Amino acid sequence: MDFNSMLLSIDDGLGREDIEALKFLCRDVLRKNKLLSVRSGQELFQQLKTEDLISEDDFFLLAELLYIINHHSLLRDLGTNKENVQKDLPHQGKISSYRRMLYELSENVTGDDEKRILFLLPFQKKHKENKTFLDVLCQLEKENSITEDNVGLLEDIFKKVSPDLLKIIEKYKERENNLQPSAPPEYEHELINPPLSIQVSSKNNESWNEETEDLIEHIGTIHEEAEKEDDKSGNIDNQLSDLRLNPEITPQASLKMELYDMNRKHRGYCLIIDNYIFAKGKRREGSDKDAGALRDVFKWLGLDVEIVENLGSEEIRDRIKKFKSKDHSERDCFVCCILTHGESGTVLGSDDEEVSIREIMSYFTPTSCLSLALKPKLFFIQACQGRYTHPSSKVEADATVPVEHKKYIVNVPKEADFLLGMSTVDGYFAYRHRTEGSWYIQALCKNLVEMVPRGEDILSILTKVNKDVSLKEDSEGILKQMPQPSYTLLKKLIFPVPNVPFKPNICQENSP
Repeated sequence: MDFNSMLLSIDDGLGREDIEALKFLCRDVLRKNKLLSVRSGQELFQQLKTEDLISEDDFFLLAELLYIINHHSLLRDLGTNKENVQKDLPHQGKISSYRRMLYELSENVTGDDEKRILFLLPFQKKHKENKTFLDVLCQLEKENSITEDNVGLLEDIFKKVSPDLLKIIEKYKERENNLQPSAPPEYEHELINPPLSIQVSSKNNESWNEETEDLIEHIGTIHEEAEKEDDKSGNIDNQLSDLRLNPEITPQASLKMELYDMNRKHRGYCLIIDNYIFAKGKRREGSDKDAGALRDVFKWLGLDVEIVENLGSEEIRDRIKKFKSKDHSERDCFVCCILTHGESGTVLGSDDEEVSIREIMSYFTPTSCLSLALKPKLFFIQACQGRYTHPSSKVEADATVPVEHKKYIVNVPKEADFLLGMSTVDGYFAYRHRTEGSWYIQALCKNLVEMVPRGEDILSILTKVNKDVSLKEDSEGILKQMPQPSYTLLKKLIFPVPNVPFKPNICQENSP
């Protein structure tokens, strides 16, 4: 692949928020008047080429930028990976620790904190309306209120608004006083690149029978559909931040965490969207096994379960809005499971049109669904999130055309009390057996059945799901899969132990 084709491929993988993040990170290496006109990755890359910041022989700056914004899957297009970039940053990095610190603040500040910060800043009204936190930081720099050598204003504000995020500023100052600016701050490995997978070195004895076939949960046909540039879309984007595990929660701290109240009159609603027939994509054989297992397990856990099948993109939105509008005041939690094809950050309707996962989740933020405020909202997605795999003769892909555009990133809302369980990491396939169901959903159901009676919390259960799925492989021992949970839970979530035992024939021990 030639250099320009490689850049075009990377641009296809970037969304609108990514472009704005890259522009912000480049403010010290490109002239600001040049950045104002940039509207796409192609335009940004051209500016970098014009200034000799990237070339066919040296494009580390681009790798550094993708690393910082957590687009590790796109590093493959550059022929590298997260570990290599991280190793080379101390002596090749061009983005200052100051710029990265500001970006990290923007990624971790909540929507409520943004409002409080804007209230404290002496901005004119026009600088406060419909602004992202990156916009706020740019305005502060424009007014010279903050500089690389003077972040006192930020310190004062975050002392009042978010003492936890003040640590990011303090670590930056400490680092600047002791090390060269080019060295990557240690805190960034904790906040920008939280550990999202479990490394497994042992071989799994459980492998698929060679006579069976694995199906890849991938999109059939992706239509080019730009994100709507209306106010509603913008508001959703401003409410959301990149997917990440909560970096402040350690295993030791979690032992002392409070528990979510699970003793209300009703446990909650569980919506299962099972799409297995598509206008153009292949039928998702075995999805009924997953839907049935989820129904039985969540009914056993006390939730009111509703299964809907083969919804188009607008029907998905309508059904989600229906549950958003329900009265959840007497319910402990909300669960939504979506089984379908997908691409990075999206799920597919039966009409082959994409729906952003972050849009789905945004309907349940406190401002949109007040009766679920301070209550856990769980989303489990069984769908591909990209095209990377090591195919073998025993595998067939649902995709009939190559992926042309990636417009969304999987994000959880900045607001607290969300959990998103993805069947696979961004950029990769997820696997489903024709008759036994998917690796991820079957492992999820099996571990809920086994670990809820032991009093285990949901994050411990998902960690076990990670391990079980990571040990799976196809009949030839080639294909692997790694689920990815992310969350903003503030307390431990432990489902009360049901009064009756679960029927053992629902989730078999040998289920994928």
